[in-house]
Amino acid sequence: MVFILDAMKFPEGFLWGTATAAFQIEMGRGEVDPNSDWYVWAHDEDNIRNGLVSGDLPENGPGFWELYPEDLKRAKEKLGNNAFRMSIDWSRIFPDPTWDVPVEVTFDPDGNICHVEVSEESMRLLERRAHQSSVQRYREILEECRRLGLTVLLTLYHWPLPLWIHDPIACRDDVFHATRRGWIDQSTVIEFSKYAAFIAKTFGDLVDVYATINEPMVVSGAGYLNKKSGFPPGLENIDLFIRVSKNLAIAHGIAYEQVKRWDRVSSSNYGPAYVGIVHCPQYYEPYDKDSKDDVEAASFVEYIQNEWFLNMVLKGDFDLNIDRIIDRDEQRPNLAKGCDFIGINYYMRNRIKAAESKIPGFPGFEIVPCTENCTDMGWEIYPWGLRYELNWAYKLYRRPLMVTENGIADAKDEKRSDFLLSHIREIYKAITEDGVPVKGYFHWSLIDNFEWARGFKMKFGLYKVNYETKERTPTKAVQVYKQIATASLH
Repeated sequence: MVFILDAMKFPEGFLWGTATAAFQIEMGRGEVDPNSDWYVWAHDEDNIRNGLVSGDLPENGPGFWELYPEDLKRAKEKLGNNAFRMSIDWSRIFPDPTWDVPVEVTFDPDGNICHVEVSEESMRLLERRAHQSSVQRYREILEECRRLGLTVLLTLYHWPLPLWIHDPIACRDDVFHATRRGWIDQSTVIEFSKYAAFIAKTFGDLVDVYATINEPMVVSGAGYLNKKSGFPPGLENIDLFIRVSKNLAIAHGIAYEQVKRWDRVSSSNYGPAYVGIVHCPQYYEPYDKDSKDDVEAASFVEYIQNEWFLNMVLKGDFDLNIDRIIDRDEQRPNLAKGCDFIGINYYMRNRIKAAESKIPGFPGFEIVPCTENCTDMGWEIYPWGLRYELNWAYKLYRRPLMVTENGIADAKDEKRSDFLLSHIREIYKAITEDGVPVKGYFHWSLIDNFEWARGFKMKFGLYKVNYETKERTPTKAVQVYKQIATASLH
């Protein structure tokens, strides 16, 4: 193993880290945050009774809010990392509404938000409105990262919305009469711009690398097309899915502008603000490659899941009828503000089989269940797919890339070490043989955490967590990752 690792020399400055999300790790020790849609969703008795969510509760989580010093020390010393991906929960910063903080909003002729101007006076109002103890704790976490030499990749939005923006139960039960509808409404884009500006201004001296939104296609797809996913608000409506996806694409661009404007301090070679988006393209192939219907179904799924959203963000191509043809009135270059890098979250191969269509005009499909080489999530391990997706993304969009998530649910700790090594080998090949500019790798995740609707059952952590005692125990992959990272950094 040492010989193999020594043979892989990654580019100077390559970022080695783990990826985390605030809602999934923070609670369990210290201040609980009950002010988000996901908190209410996970507690809802109807959701629990109907099996939409596990019944596990985030306030029983790993407790990173208090235990961050020892976890970050593990990342640095035990894993040999030089970077750390984390998020800030919007509802911790602004538990109360910011609707009344004035901003100047510019719309294009079709009514799309194309610019939000946050004034200095409005920033002062936001600073007074922010929950100060949360601001202070996030600053302490970021300062500890700096002290340890961990470059932070900060995600602005990793799924929970403040309750004053989104009432997931009201939307689940009667979305068309609900008043707090989250990403369905353009007003959320405006509020997100204020939040993004505030984060960049407040923490810009400690952060240079930002992701605006994590996996927007999961937010829209799981929330508005797949009720069984257990994601809020648990709807199945193609029109709402398209509307939410469009608003998320616009929100990225507006947030990109805010971060670029308000973070004026460089704290690394990436400074002052290197801003991207995190996407989740997986590897799709037809179940039967000789079946025309399977091939067409797989092609459609690959387009909608992998390409459709990034085309909006990076090209301004808003294919809102999803016909894979960009008509003149679907070209919106004014809404494509910028994207300095693309984060790739890669986990699996999906085999696609044609099925009866549930939506008129769209091919029907089903994902064939994994039967061998599967993770505890039922995802097929397929390392070469990561190399394929890195090449695909760079060829199509010509942006630097980071692998912002890649990991395995493996409660028995039997497959994690090989998973880690085999996927990193494919990244190495993409860089050295294919010429793809991959700037970093963030393994999901540092510690076991609250896996959304699945609760605590899925064990993604390089460190196991005892949720009663909060004790962390290393998996076998800890030593493997340390060898890879330290061999590369020296």
